[in-house]
Amino acid sequence: MNPQPYVHAPYRSAHTLGRITIILLIAGAVCSGLIIIAEVFGLLFPAFREGQEVANNPGGFAALMLHALFTLLGFAILVANGVLFLMWVHRSSTNLRAFGPWNSPSHSPAWAVGSFFVPFANFYVPYQAIKEIWLKSRPGDSQSFSFETSPPGFFPAWWGFWLASNIATNIYFRMSGDMPRETTIIVGIVSEILSIAAAALAIKVVKEIDRRQQESINHVAPGLQMPGPPPPPTFHPAEPANVITQPNQGGA
Repeated sequence: MNPQPYVHAPYRSAHTLGRITIILLIAGAVCSGLIIIAEVFGLLFPAFREGQEVANNPGGFAALMLHALFTLLGFAILVANGVLFLMWVHRSSTNLRAFGPWNSPSHSPAWAVGSFFVPFANFYVPYQAIKEIWLKSRPGDSQSFSFETSPPGFFPAWWGFWLASNIATNIYFRMSGDMPRETTIIVGIVSEILSIAAAALAIKVVKEIDRRQQESINHVAPGLQMPGPPPPPTFHPAEPANVITQPNQGGA
């Protein structure tokens, strides 16, 4: 893919979006841990069947309710995290143009986000876009030792775990009721463990790109930051006018 034509863009820090994304990643990992507990709890009791009285299987009913609750909570966190993560990707990719014409990305900010939703392309294009954001989050003429040319090892590890967790999750939700219950639960537990690993590595990816962009803008090219709003106007009280008083001409 050819590099996008260079259009200068002001630098807008993605730090806040990154912090919120990290918080949601942590919340999602905690929720995955709770789902694992609910899955293990479900192994201790018989499965709660449709039409069964709660009094006949309270343990199975509790395990079912806990699993449903944590699954719904995890889905809500996943949606919120996906939105914030993609906003962070778009902002971080847009910032590359602020570092100069040598940093025009080959993946536009829109394609860096949209590639996550394109079948087959979403197996490799999003990772290439994220890797490019990391690589070009620096001035092109910088010789600083802190600007390495290859991403850290946790970048491909994150992408591998993310793909594996998505594949395992799809397998889990597509497993038919004819499968042994223990097998389904084990697959569910594996998918959640992979999700926790992917979230932990995604946190490192977000922190690394954010650190790299902040270091560039603060220490290498501080003049590229978006200027702040002008200070509010100040008003000075008007000086009292000189009043000339006439002396009293004579008395009564």
